[in-house]
Amino acid sequence: MKNWLKLFAFSALSVNVYAQQSFSIDDSWQYALEHNISVQKAKIDRTIASQKVKETTGIGLPQLSAQGTYNYFLNIPVQLLPAEITGGTPGTYVPVKFGQKQSVSGGLTLSQLLFNGSYLVGLQSAKAYKETAALAEEKTQISVKEGILMSYAAVLVMDENIKTLEDNRKVAEKSLNDTRETYKVGLVEYQNVEQLEFSYKSLLANQQNLKRSREKLLMALKYLMGYPLESEITLTSTLDEIVTKNEGLVDLNMNQDVKNHIDYRLKENALKLSELKLKLQKSRSLPTLAAGLSSSYNGNGDQFKFFNSTQDWFNTSVIAVQLDIPIFSGFQRHWQTEQAKLDVSKARLDIVETERDLQNTVYAASVDYDNAYNSYKNAQELIALSSSIYNKQRIKFNEGIGTSYELQQSETQLYDSQSRYYEAAIGLIQAKTKLDEAVGKL
Repeated sequence: MKNWLKLFAFSALSVNVYAQQSFSIDDSWQYALEHNISVQKAKIDRTIASQKVKETTGIGLPQLSAQGTYNYFLNIPVQLLPAEITGGTPGTYVPVKFGQKQSVSGGLTLSQLLFNGSYLVGLQSAKAYKETAALAEEKTQISVKEGILMSYAAVLVMDENIKTLEDNRKVAEKSLNDTRETYKVGLVEYQNVEQLEFSYKSLLANQQNLKRSREKLLMALKYLMGYPLESEITLTSTLDEIVTKNEGLVDLNMNQDVKNHIDYRLKENALKLSELKLKLQKSRSLPTLAAGLSSSYNGNGDQFKFFNSTQDWFNTSVIAVQLDIPIFSGFQRHWQTEQAKLDVSKARLDIVETERDLQNTVYAASVDYDNAYNSYKNAQELIALSSSIYNKQRIKFNEGIGTSYELQQSETQLYDSQSRYYEAAIGLIQAKTKLDEAVGKL
């Protein structure tokens, strides 16, 4: 029975590990939300901001503290009394020691802030700071998502490129073997064999380079996801799925509403903080009112007998109300307020500038996307044409009515169109990602 349980547990663990190794493009993004270091740090910052609000709120709650003091006088303090009190000469003084060698005191102090304008503004600022942290977390997530989309697509493009090169290699290998056999019977020159060998070895070298580049891109994707760099990972989305999802022309529009964009909302939050800073400067001219209650007990003795029941304790209790009214600060508050007003003006201009910048970015991203889309469609047509030309030229070469130079030209043309197709595909995906980021849909 124990062996069966162990086998079941091992099987369950194996399935779980395997499931974690396979990721669609959406799975990669969701995984990054939990494991990417930058996202995790942004979440921590948001938690800190939330705790900051609670910390600031605590300033306005009752404050309770306890005090305890023990004194041992090496020399009891001396006071000078007029000598006439004891019948001495008028105009002279008699030294007298008051108190005992040891004293103990203990008490509680309760204080409460009744009114403080700076506290109220500070509470609002703490909440605005919390909103800023939330927006910063959102922007971090968008940045990570953009990086993952591009990295994931780059790996898929590299996979397709490697696959195409492998197909080309097989065709080139067959042509090379056929040409060798034809050369053996004296129907072609050895130069034809050498030309095909050159093409074949070039394909092998390119294939190896692409495989190493693929590992580099995959490592970058793992890093962005927060996935263990030493672990294997399988990508389940296909290039066709992603390309199809990103196909289609868009309308060029300079009047795009960008107020929901993360950068615009960050600038709005910055304006709110500037306005709160101005409000804080103005509140410093308001009075502050606070109240307190203090109660303490004091005991004295020449010997340490404070825990005896015979020790006398004397209570002192006081209720206090304190009012602080700012009157004159050497014009410091005035100039600080004026500077805060200018900061508000700058923050408002930042919003206007950000809106214009985002609208311009959207327009530019739309143009770039339409260009990428047209390039992709053109690359599809070119690869179909070059494939047809190459196949016809290869048949002519095999039948002895075409030259190796013509075959090489068609082959180079095919490989070039294949390379351009994959470049156009990744360009289309990247352009669409940039467009989605620009319009705030990423």
